[in-house]
Amino acid sequence: MDIQALKDKFLSICKEKIKREGINELIDWLEKSDFFIAPASTRFHGSYAGGLVFHSLNVYECLLRMAKKYPELNISEETIAICSLFHDLCKANYYKVGTRNVKDEETGQWYKKEVYEVDERFPIGHGEKSCIIIQWFLKELSVDELLAIRHHMGGFDAAVKGGDFSMSKAYEMCPLAAMLHLADMEATYLLEAEKGNEVK
Repeated sequence: MDIQALKDKFLSICKEKIKREGINELIDWLEKSDFFIAPASTRFHGSYAGGLVFHSLNVYECLLRMAKKYPELNISEETIAICSLFHDLCKANYYKVGTRNVKDEETGQWYKKEVYEVDERFPIGHGEKSCIIIQWFLKELSVDELLAIRHHMGGFDAAVKGGDFSMSKAYEMCPLAAMLHLADMEATYLLEAEKGNEVK
């Protein structure tokens, strides 16, 4: 995987599609974080260096394609870029490299394997955290953009598991929210089906 090429593509989309005040400051923050080398998860999709930016670009392509199927919704390319590229900003500065003991099936010997682990420093929720970080820099997120980013996890969201019904209301009010969730699922389960948690 060419992480530099993924980073260049990500930044090119940001600079071409997003004209909001604060975008340059957000890009500076991304550059100082581990966003471009971070995994997308510890052991599921994108659990390798560069997995997060790869996933974000996949979600962008999926959401862009979906929005073209529903032109009557008038979802701007700027909104598509903001929601898809930044929906998982919560995962920047979120992982660390650790180890776990693994048994070699051929030799029967145990060895330490490097894996990604969660190192949460701002425990405020998944979608909520992404919304907050974006708003440190972009001051004019629309209600639809906030609803989409906040609820992109769908049934995997901890609030939903706890019995919160706001997600279904958000999907009723905001087609973009449902579409971002579907784009995230398509990217995760169809485009990024590789499993494992090795640090590569």
